[in-house]
Amino acid sequence: MKPKQLLKSLVCILLFFFTANAFGQEEQGITNTKKIIYFGSSVPKGEGATNQHGYTSIFTDILQKRSSASDTQWETVNISIGGDNTVKVLKRYEKDLLPQKGHYVVFALALGNEGIHEHGKPVFDQFEKNMKILIEKARSDGYVPVVTNSYTRNDYNEHDYQFIKQMNLLIHRWDVRSINLLGAIDDLAGHWMDGYWADGAHPNDSGHLEMAYTIVPSLFDALEAGKPLPVRVKGSYLPMKNRGQKTKLLTFTPENIVHSFTTSISFKANKAGQILTFESGGPNNHNGSGTVKINNRGDITYSSPRANTIQGAVVNDDQWHTLTLTHYYAKGITLLYIDSMLQGTVHEKLAPLEIQIGGSKIPKRVAYKDWLFYRSGMNQDEINQIADGPLLKSSLELYAPLDEKNAEAPYVNLAQSLNTIAHQ
Repeated sequence: MKPKQLLKSLVCILLFFFTANAFGQEEQGITNTKKIIYFGSSVPKGEGATNQHGYTSIFTDILQKRSSASDTQWETVNISIGGDNTVKVLKRYEKDLLPQKGHYVVFALALGNEGIHEHGKPVFDQFEKNMKILIEKARSDGYVPVVTNSYTRNDYNEHDYQFIKQMNLLIHRWDVRSINLLGAIDDLAGHWMDGYWADGAHPNDSGHLEMAYTIVPSLFDALEAGKPLPVRVKGSYLPMKNRGQKTKLLTFTPENIVHSFTTSISFKANKAGQILTFESGGPNNHNGSGTVKINNRGDITYSSPRANTIQGAVVNDDQWHTLTLTHYYAKGITLLYIDSMLQGTVHEKLAPLEIQIGGSKIPKRVAYKDWLFYRSGMNQDEINQIADGPLLKSSLELYAPLDEKNAEAPYVNLAQSLNTIAHQ
C-alpha cells in the first residue's frame, strides 16, 4: 500500500473509533461529563430556604468557587420535586433523568416521604430495594450515582429514629458514594434542632447551610479523577518517637468551611502526652485550640477551646484504643469516645480549621493508625461501627491508614476527596 493510501486508511480508522465512542456515550445518555443532576424531593429542591436556595444550591455555589480556581467547570441541574419518594422517582427516571445527558446523579431521597412514620418496616424494605434499583439503573446508563442519607423530621418518634439510623448505617457501607445529612442538624432524637427548621419537614436557611457543609467539596473532582471508593487497609500503623522540635507533625486542613464533624484515630502509648490537637475559628464559634491527651495518671483528657475538660478512661496501657471526637454544630455539643464508650460532653460550637497529630508534645513513644475525618456529627450507632465495624464512608473527607510499610505514600488519603495530609 502506498504511503498516501496508508495515511488515508489510518485516518478513517481513527475517525471510526472516535465516532463509535461518541455514539456509545450518547446512547448511554452522556454528553457532559461535568454535569451533576440533583434528583430527589422537596428538601434538595430547596423547600424552607429563601428563594429555594437550599443545600444543593449552596453546594453548587461551593463548586463554582472551586471552579474559578481550577480548570474544572461544573454544571448542576435540579430535577427534584416536592413529595417524591423512591417509587415516584423510579417512575420518572427515564423521562426526567436520561434527557439531561449528564454524568453524575445525586439521589436525594429520605424515609420520611416513603412513609416510615406511618408504615414502618415494609416501607424501610421498599426504600432499600428501590434505592439499590436506582443505583444500578444509573450505572447501567453511564451515570455515577451519589446517595444522600435520611435526615430528621419533627414528627418522628423513637421507633422512626431507629429506622433512620439503621438505614443510614446501610448506606454508609453500600458500594456507592454517600452524604451524611443527618449528622448536620439532628437533635440526637431524630428532630430538627431548634432554630434550624422552617416547618416540621423542612430546614430553614440555617439548616440548609449546615446540610451543605456535609458534602465533601472535592468529591466530584475526585470522582472525575477516577479515585475509587476507599477500602480499609489491614495491619497498617505509624510509630512515632518524641524527638522534641524535630518530631514528625501531620496536619489535616478541611476543605472549605466545616461545622459538624467527626474525627477518629486509633493509637497506643504507655506514657503521658498529647494525642491530637485542633484549631477552631470563625465568627460566632468558640475559637482557639482543643487537645486530647493522656494525662500523668494515664487518663484520656479533652481540653476544649472553651476551657472545659472531659476526663475519661485509662489508656496508657500500650494497647490499641480508638479515640473519636464528634461535634454537632447545630446542637452545640462535642462528645468524646474511647473504643465506642462515651467519656463525656462539652457544650460549644466549633469550626475546625486544622487537626494535627504528632509534634513535640506527644508521648515518648506512640503509634497511630486509621485517621478519619467526616464532615458530619455521628450518633452512638455510627461510633460503634467506627471502633469495631467496617469502614463508614458517608461524608468521609479523610481516611489515612498511616502505613509505615508504604514507603512511597505513608500518609496517603484514600477517601474520595483530593485533600491531603501535610507533614513536616
